[in-house]
Amino acid sequence: MRRGQRILLLGSLGGNLLLLVALLSSHHRSARIQAELAASQREQSRQMAILSELESAAKSQPASKPSLSDSELVELARLRNEVTRLRGEQRAAAPTNSPSVRRSPVPAPTPVPAAPPVTKLTSTVTAQVPLGHALAIGGWTGAEPGQRIVGFITPATDANAPGQVLLQTHLVTIPDRLLDRLGLQDLRTGENSSQAAAGLDSARLAALLKLADQTAGVSVLSAPRVLTGNGQVAQISLRQSQPDGTEFGPAISLNPTLDATGSSVRLEVGVELNLAPAKQP
Repeated sequence: MRRGQRILLLGSLGGNLLLLVALLSSHHRSARIQAELAASQREQSRQMAILSELESAAKSQPASKPSLSDSELVELARLRNEVTRLRGEQRAAAPTNSPSVRRSPVPAPTPVPAAPPVTKLTSTVTAQVPLGHALAIGGWTGAEPGQRIVGFITPATDANAPGQVLLQTHLVTIPDRLLDRLGLQDLRTGENSSQAAAGLDSARLAALLKLADQTAGVSVLSAPRVLTGNGQVAQISLRQSQPDGTEFGPAISLNPTLDATGSSVRLEVGVELNLAPAKQP
């Protein structure tokens, strides 16, 4: 055999020998790990058996006999801790085939639109009003530019309801330029709270209501009427609830008291109007 061939043969044998040594070492390591695991399991089984015997003995002791001694209780606690530790090691070493859980992303909460702002307009007035005449109050700036909101209350009596007072109310939007023509220029206010008042006879009130039908920009927001006793408070509410919980519209409190002649009333008025914002174009 040639020298080169001998070198190749020796190299091949050396490589095979190294592979065999590696296989034997791996097998030895695996056998050692299995032996250690088996010994650990045997030790765990032994300790669990001892623990079970101690617990059974403690449960089977008659009430007249003393319980476990302090040393036995300490040993029992130690064994319990050891069993818990061994179980934890086994769970950590055991392979798991459980698929990973993919959690769906939690959707972000839907933003709640903010409630539209509410403008609260109020008026508190006490005045002596002849029957058939109207008491004008308010004069607030309306939701639309150039508008004014004016309230009118007209007291009357009914022969079929003695001792009762009939109160006709109107809540009207009026272009600002018409206040002077109606003689209501003193009602102009830039505040949300107004104590201004003016009187109108029946003819002027009729003319104003006619304007509501013929003039652009004049509209009647509400015209409720109520019959109440002399000196008794009447409440009128025309509030409209919105889906967001806000309320728009007027709430009116009226307290009429007839004078001794029965020709006029002392009228106490309280108005609170929740005004909706102007509609966006």
